[in-house]
Amino acid sequence: MLSCCILFSTCFLAYITATFIVEAVSVANTVDVDPGRKESIFHEECYKTPELNKRSNDADAQVKNSSYYIRQKMELGVIFERCAYPWTKIVFISILIIYAYGAMALKYASAAECLYQGVSFILYGSEEKILEYIPGAYYYCVFIFGILCIIFSFGDIENSKNLQIFSVIARFVVIAMMYFGTVFYLAKDGVNHAPVFDWKTQV
Repeated sequence: MLSCCILFSTCFLAYITATFIVEAVSVANTVDVDPGRKESIFHEECYKTPELNKRSNDADAQVKNSSYYIRQKMELGVIFERCAYPWTKIVFISILIIYAYGAMALKYASAAECLYQGVSFILYGSEEKILEYIPGAYYYCVFIFGILCIIFSFGDIENSKNLQIFSVIARFVVIAMMYFGTVFYLAKDGVNHAPVFDWKTQV
């Protein structure tokens, strides 16, 4: 019950964050419009092509004259340059660097551990036995994730579309396997009583 509440709260905060980002991009597009014109410099005809006319243009043609219509995706640093004081960009980039360093360090540590333990369990039936044969297995796994991260870092976010599709499919597969495994072991081993939930211990 507690985990469900935390998950719901996290999803709600993520939704709010995504909404704020979309609004910021929308405002940045407005600021980018020539201030001497009342209407948008990107009129509807700018988007008219035979291939995209029916598929993407007609769907929102009524709002394309609005200066708030998102015409170009702007990096957040550019938005800060156009909509805020110069020092805010430095603060924002610093926060992102600290966050990225912490998040990647945590993911490297946990992902590398999961990788070598998973391989060890598959090969030897024990999560730690691989260390007897390959003492530096954990560090090799960290190196693998580091190389992958460097490869994916050299490119635009648009280039990761296929990777994101693969990640979504993989997540659905993993979740389905987790549910299947849970049901399987419940049917096989039965249900065991969980320990009483102790708030003092949880805190």
